[in-house]
Formats: sequence, structure tokens, C-alpha cells
Amino acid sequence: MHKWTVNEAPEGLKVLISGFQSWSEAKLQPLTARQVAPAYHWQVEQGHDPGFAPSGEAGVWRSHTVLALAREDGSGWVGGALDATRTFVQWEARAQGDHVTVTCRLEGPEVGVLWEETPDVIATLEAHAAQLGSAMHARTPAPLRVWCSWYSYYRAVTLDAMLDNARLAREQGLNFDVFQLDDGFQADLGDWELPSAHFGGHARDLPERLRALGFTPGIWLAPFLASPTSQLFAQHPDWMLRGEDGRPLPVGQNWGGPYYALDTTHPEVLAWLRNLGATVRGWGYTYLKIDFLYGASLPGVRHDPSVGRAEAYRMGIEAFREGAGPDAFILGCGAPLAQSIGVVDAMRTGPDVAPIWDEESRRVWLGDATGPSARNALHTALSRWYQSAWYQPDPDVAICRRELSMLSTPEREAIAGMLDVIGGLRASSDPIALLNDEGLELLRRCLKVSTPDRPVSLSLRGGAAVTHFSRGEFNLTDRPAPDAQGRPLAPHSYREAQK
Repeated sequence: MHKWTVNEAPEGLKVLISGFQSWSEAKLQPLTARQVAPAYHWQVEQGHDPGFAPSGEAGVWRSHTVLALAREDGSGWVGGALDATRTFVQWEARAQGDHVTVTCRLEGPEVGVLWEETPDVIATLEAHAAQLGSAMHARTPAPLRVWCSWYSYYRAVTLDAMLDNARLAREQGLNFDVFQLDDGFQADLGDWELPSAHFGGHARDLPERLRALGFTPGIWLAPFLASPTSQLFAQHPDWMLRGEDGRPLPVGQNWGGPYYALDTTHPEVLAWLRNLGATVRGWGYTYLKIDFLYGASLPGVRHDPSVGRAEAYRMGIEAFREGAGPDAFILGCGAPLAQSIGVVDAMRTGPDVAPIWDEESRRVWLGDATGPSARNALHTALSRWYQSAWYQPDPDVAICRRELSMLSTPEREAIAGMLDVIGGLRASSDPIALLNDEGLELLRRCLKVSTPDRPVSLSLRGGAAVTHFSRGEFNLTDRPAPDAQGRPLAPHSYREAQK
């Protein structure tokens, strides 16, 4: 374990953290505030790292791969990892009277870490992130514009719905690159080659028709998961990550109940993952969104006990990449972030967007801000701006429709502002037929690819996040807040900077 002492009063410092995986919180908070811990273990499993969970203590902040402490003038300290391929780099900052104790624990092979004082926290954090991306051979291809079925149809998606939206997008001149089929086409979680009863065909029936309309075909998979009702689980219970009792270990709650994770240290599992990647490529899909990837990294009993959690995860995504091929575009989601560098092309960097601003009951009463909502997505994705050096960031979809949505106009504009500031992938999931002229115009703006923006300050705060960028400013709070010029900025809103 590495340990440093910062001889500075904690009351004058803010802490910038990044959580374990895509949905885990990233935020900017006073160091003396409390890092909230979720109320239930399944929330920790599904949105955090059970091996290094949020502290739940005032003045104690845990972060993965990077950590920063910032003074009001923008100076401070930055910690970072020099490699994260097979190692979890776990930081903790602890306020102690008139000083701060910073520790860094390595779970996995020994790797170099940096901790340095700097006059410019923003620039130093960006430089360290770029150094890590370079060392791990980050893949940062051109960003794509994607329509996906999830936030339109959820698991009720059909072959006809995909094609209807693709035709309407072409008729409206919407310049999507990719049309991506999401969850719901398969018979069960893990049974990817068997069609669901409602889909109206097979997933392999879609790519040729999408290509005829001028779109790249995309598909969603959760390659490390299996439902207890699936054929995969029934035929290969020995492939599952296990608990100390030897039984398959539940790794979360979704799809109406618990689900399980494959043990990616098992040679037969790795062969199956390679085959799965090759199979969906054979169907004609070149854009592959792979989700719920954290399952392979959770604590448990593995086939090969000599392999650590980070390495087990890396073995799994590398096997899938081998099967899919080097030219496949892979988007990771629900994934350990730094450990994915060099394998994925893009990465979800926040929780799901949703057609509501805030899931307040889960966030406030259950202490978990990893669930789907516009607020949660904005807070975390904005606070990970520097990760554009690791992969193409995916801040999730724009919500441009008025129907089937509880978002106000300022809230929809705030999501659009997030996409512009973060850069990276541009995505939508609105049913095209529901968009009026206003919605279509907003969508066209959201599909304009931009370069990643930079923060102008870590002291100006419109929420528990990085909110003030060179191209615009966010107020993510429930009250008016001043912008950089002292003008009031409405709640849940974004304002472009004056040219």
C-alpha cells in the first residue's frame, strides 16, 4: 500500500473521484462531506465494487484508478495509475483534523502509481489520463451516431419496429451511422442464439435489411451473464462464478430476479465467449454493445484461483474481442473502466439516461445514484471528461421526444449539452414517429459530432459534479445557481457560453 500525507486543512479542499464501473458515481464534492454508501448489497454488486465499496463515512472518499484534491484556485494534488490492465488501483482520501491522509491499494500485480502536487489539477489529471491511455494502447476510433432500441421499446422490441424506425430515419434525413438492436431479441439471458417469442424473427435476419437502408447493424449482448432459467445455466452450471458454498453466485437483480456471471478463468467459458463474438459477426453485426460486464470482476470462487479479479475480467473481454475480430466496434457498458482500455472502442461513462430527471427515492433514501435518470447520467459523465483519452466516451442517449417522457425542455437541453461537452458517441433511442418538428430539430443538433470539451473550473459548482466547461455551464441542482459571470442559471439546465 502507498501512503501520503497532505498537510492542508481538509475544509479548503474538494475531492474528485471516479467509481469502479460505468454506472458507479463520479463526483466533485467538499472533502469533508460524506461519501454515501448504498443501503442494499445488491446495489453494491450492481453499481459499485464490493471489494472496495463507497465508505459511507464523512471525510472518507474512495476512488478507482484516479483521485484528485483541489483548492479553490485550481491547484492541488492528482493521483493516477501507470497501468490498469490486470490490477485494480484503489484510492482513498481521509480527512484527519488539520491534514489529509491519502492511500493507494493495489489489487493485482504491482504497477506504478503517481501522486503529485500541481498548480493545475485539470491539466495534470488530463495528462495522467492520456499517459495511461497511451501505455495501454487505447482504441479511440472516430465517434459514431447511433440509434438503439432500448429507450423506445425496452425488452418488447421487434424486428418490424427496428425496420420501421430505420426507414423513418432515412426518410427524415437523420444521419445515423448505426442502428443497434438492444435487449429483447433473445430467448433468455445467455441464450443469445435462440429468438424470443415476440421478436418476430431471428437477430440474424436484421443486418442485411439495415445495410440496404444505409446503416451499420449493431447488437446488444451481456456476454458474461446467465439467467437461472436459461439453457446456458442449465447445461453449464460449472461455468458460473461461485460462492464459498460452491453454488453459483448471484451477481445482481434484474430481469425479474437474480442473475449469474460466467467464470472467465474457465477455459471452456473463454472458448464460448470467442465463439459468441464470432457468431454475431457472422450474422452481420459489426457494432457490438456488450453490457453488464462487471459480473466477471466480482469477488467469488473461480476455476483458476490464482487469477485475480481484474485479470479475470480482462481475460473475458479479450476472448470476446478475439472472436469478434480487431475491426469490430465494441462499446462497453457496466464495465470496469480502466481495465477495459485497449480492448473496447467506446465506453459508457455514466448511468443510463432516462425520461425522468431524478429517481429521488433510490438516490436519497437508498443511497444509490447509479440508477437510470438524467440527473445521475449528467453528474457522472461530466465528472469523467478526461476519460476521452481511454476510449470514445458514451454519455448515453439524447431524449428529444415530449411523449413518453417527464423531462422538461431545459432538462432535454441539458442532456443535449452533455453530449456536446463530452463528445464521443452520439446516440438516440426516441421512436422516430413520436418526434414533432421541435424534437427532430433537437435530435439533429444532438447528432452533430463534437470534440471533447474541457472544464474551466473545479470551484464553480452547479451540483456535486464538474459543471463549468469552456462551451457551457450546467446547473444540476434543484435551485437557481450562479454561472461564471454571476448570472442566475435555472435548475436542471444548461447554458452555452457566450461567443
